[in-house]
Amino acid sequence: MKKIEQFQITGMTISGFKNYQEPTELVFGNPTVITGGNGRGKTSIADAISFAVTGLPFFGERGLDRLHNEVNPLVSVRMRFLDENGMSHELTRTRRESRVSITYDGYELRQLDLSDMFGERDVFLSIFNPLYFIEELGDEGRNLLEHYLPKVSQPEVLAQLSPEVRTHLEKEEILSPEAYMKARREEIRNLEERIVYITGQRDQAAAQNRSNTEKHKTLPQRYDALKQELSALEARQFSGMDVSAMHDQLLEFSARYSEVRRDEQSDDAEVRGQLTALREKIAARKAEVYQSKYTQPLAEAQARGEALAAQYKRDAVSYRALASGAACPICRRPITADELSAIQDHLRHSATDLLAQGKEQQAQIEELRSLDRKAEETFQQFQSDDLRKWEADAQQLENQIQQLAADAAGRADNLRTAIQTLTTELEYGRLTQEEYDRLQACREECRQCEAELAALQGVSETDPAGFDRQIAGLESEIAEKKKLVADVTVYASKRAEMTFSALRMNRVEISLYHVVKSTGEWKDTFKFNYCGRRYDRLSLSEKVRAGMELSELVKRLTGRNYPVFVDNMESIDDLENVRPTGQMIFAKCVSRTELSVRPVQPVIAAGPKAA
Repeated sequence: MKKIEQFQITGMTISGFKNYQEPTELVFGNPTVITGGNGRGKTSIADAISFAVTGLPFFGERGLDRLHNEVNPLVSVRMRFLDENGMSHELTRTRRESRVSITYDGYELRQLDLSDMFGERDVFLSIFNPLYFIEELGDEGRNLLEHYLPKVSQPEVLAQLSPEVRTHLEKEEILSPEAYMKARREEIRNLEERIVYITGQRDQAAAQNRSNTEKHKTLPQRYDALKQELSALEARQFSGMDVSAMHDQLLEFSARYSEVRRDEQSDDAEVRGQLTALREKIAARKAEVYQSKYTQPLAEAQARGEALAAQYKRDAVSYRALASGAACPICRRPITADELSAIQDHLRHSATDLLAQGKEQQAQIEELRSLDRKAEETFQQFQSDDLRKWEADAQQLENQIQQLAADAAGRADNLRTAIQTLTTELEYGRLTQEEYDRLQACREECRQCEAELAALQGVSETDPAGFDRQIAGLESEIAEKKKLVADVTVYASKRAEMTFSALRMNRVEISLYHVVKSTGEWKDTFKFNYCGRRYDRLSLSEKVRAGMELSELVKRLTGRNYPVFVDNMESIDDLENVRPTGQMIFAKCVSRTELSVRPVQPVIAAGPKAA
């Protein structure tokens, strides 16, 4: 949808909206003065305009049910206006219960389309309602201003700095001063950590040099002593034992153990296969359902019985309707008085025959049902017998599986015990636990001594001067990065000054951030003052005057020039602090008077856009 940058309201039709029960026509100009006593519908007009554009009341409340008139359930607001090109448009919003309809120049729209045309809800209401920005948005107002603040380029900021700082920063890409300084400080921390690390390496190298000198003296002696102790333990470990025979016996036990496990698995698999097949057979038998062979004969017999009953009812109706001059139910010609008795006798005989046939048919049905019940009972008995027998067979197979497992486990346990005993003897030999632990410790210590001796042969003494040169280079990098941080701190302060210059107003001061000069960091400090005083300490008239300046600021930042509705004008002497740039609508309470909507000047087709 085309963006509406500027518009002025020329008229409205309101019905079913708050105290506007019947359709009410209103004409607007620039400015428009609305007067009337309390409860006459002055603020309701502001709610109606806001409702037409945003779907919400004047202060953006969510409770829309209060907008409904108590008598007329259909809320309807039709707003006519001129855009920046002088083109006339009509926007209509209706609401019945929770169903909303929006049309624009006869075309149905969504609220999303209106947001594209008039801007998001907070933008429109911040312009239209001077008190909305501070009293409703609060801290969220900062996000709105940040979104629309003009961007200041890096060259523009650098041009305002000293030549020394400009030269130092002109090759740097500073998209975000805070992110840039954060990255440089992180680099400085990394460099400082690197210095600490290299200093530690230097100290460690010096200590290592001293340690290596000492090891060259003591390590060979320690290695010789360990080798002698290890040789004595190894000579005693298997003295007088036939190790080869023990290995052969261990192999034999291991082969027998594997054979027992294979036999167990084979027998178990065979019996489990039988059990699985039997379980499948049981499941299939349980799933079998009795199929009656009497279903079709029963259905046919019941159909014949129903046909006889229907014929009997038709004949009974015809019999009761017999009279002289009536149509004969058989030949359809009029019945004479002489024929009436004969026809009645015929129908009585026919009814008697039908009753006899019906009884015969009913007896046949009962016989078929009896046969069907007996057949079903026989099926169920056979099924129950089969399942009982097969369940017993399945239990016997499960018992067999358990017995096979128990037998195999006993044989395997015996062999496993023998294998563990032989393995322990082959590992410990004639050594006690304490001697065996010492044997292992000697072997490990010998390997460590060998590794340390090999390492000492290739180690030369480290020169500490190399570390000092690295530290000096890193300190130089740190000094350069700290200079960058200091210059970017100046840059950030100047950019903030230039960026927030767009927020300058006559008597209102807004602060979104505070730049900490020592670090360059931006701190959230959303402040709002009017003539140097906090907003919560202002009178109503001062709040409206401050809100008018804010409304014009939002117009300037967003490039949208929309009407402004000033309520409670009876408490305001003047608006000399601001020069409105668009349509103004003033509402003033005049005690005990009817509602009056008076356009002071007609709406001009095209007006100036927001500055």
